[in-house]
Amino acid sequence: MARRSNFILPIAATLIVGAVAPASVRAQARPDTSGRAAIVGTAESMLRGGEMGELLAVYVPRGASEVQHQLEDARASDRAAATMVDGTRRLAADADGRARIMREELQTNRVRYDVARKAQDNVATSELDVAYKRQSKELDYLTQMRDALKADADRMDADRLAAAAHSHALELELAVSTRHTQMSTGKRLPDATIAQYKLLLHDMLDAQRTAAERVRDAAERRRLAADRRLKQLESLSRLTEPAKR
Repeated sequence: MARRSNFILPIAATLIVGAVAPASVRAQARPDTSGRAAIVGTAESMLRGGEMGELLAVYVPRGASEVQHQLEDARASDRAAATMVDGTRRLAADADGRARIMREELQTNRVRYDVARKAQDNVATSELDVAYKRQSKELDYLTQMRDALKADADRMDADRLAAAAHSHALELELAVSTRHTQMSTGKRLPDATIAQYKLLLHDMLDAQRTAAERVRDAAERRRLAADRRLKQLESLSRLTEPAKR
């Protein structure tokens, strides 16, 4: 009986070791890499259609007829502003000339008024005083009109620059739209063609940004011109007020 027990114990020990050993080997063969995977992350790209697909998605072409119609309107605005600004500046120069003449008349009448007052000529003094006050109002009005016309000319200049910048942006947009259609065939394109498209797209976006800045400047010039017109209107109202004695 003792011999049998001695024989069974080594066999049992061997079986236990054999059952444990493979588990430990397997544990060594499969190290825990969950931490590394979290650090490295996935290698899959999130770009839909790859770099080329994303490049074509930067700009989605509008209808060519719509862009062409806007381009024609912008060019017409540019021509109209260029024509009107010259005439407005001539009117401003004319108003400035009349204001200068009126200023000289005021100085002359002031001298006459002082002479009549020293001579105690009450009738002449009263008439010259009325004339002086009326001419002062006229001078103020002519000055306000001149400033309003200059502000209008500046506004028209800003409108012309905005229209020209908008035209340039639309011309580039037409070129980009045509190139976009050519590149959307799904075929592999030469690197040079892709590089040219990127450059053209950059120029279009930069031109659109410049056009927006020009429009913002034109809006500010329009506000200033309206402010000057309001001052001109106020001066005109004072011009028709009865003289104060």
